[in-house]
Amino acid sequence: MAIAMSFNEYLNEHDVDYQLVKHRATRSSLDSSCSAHLPTSQVAKAVVLQSTDGEYLMATLSVGHRLNISQLHQLTGKQYHLLSEIRLRDIFTDCQQGAIPSIGSAYKIKMIVDDALLNAEHVYIEAGDHRHLVKINHQQYAKLMSSIPHGDISGRVIGSPKWVEHLSSAWTLA
Repeated sequence: MAIAMSFNEYLNEHDVDYQLVKHRATRSSLDSSCSAHLPTSQVAKAVVLQSTDGEYLMATLSVGHRLNISQLHQLTGKQYHLLSEIRLRDIFTDCQQGAIPSIGSAYKIKMIVDDALLNAEHVYIEAGDHRHLVKINHQQYAKLMSSIPHGDISGRVIGSPKWVEHLSSAWTLA
């Protein structure tokens, strides 16, 4: 499988031109970004959540950042928790585990997208397997996301040490 059927149908229904980018087999979106030699700021990941009232939400942000769940709660006015891998398999039946396309609309799931992705020249999205990314240009991605809620939902940079959070701009390293 190169691209999940639901995702492919969604892209076709919305007349999205895209390119398939092949890379070595990976286990995560961050790893896919490294394997394909792409900036983490342009590779999208899906974080699927469930609210206390049972509603699903896909938060889409770059693979280089953690989700700022507090900011998400503030923007949506709801409390969310991560969905279990077992539940994800039930929803994304045409995808391999851990390779979920970050377009919730293709799976009838509400979305929120991080503002930083809306400014990216290209956005790369997991295709549904562990060997392909879908490359969409800025104009096409912006058109797809035009009716999707957005905000600053990015948290800490992945891989940065915890002490970096405590540095102020007044500090310098000698």
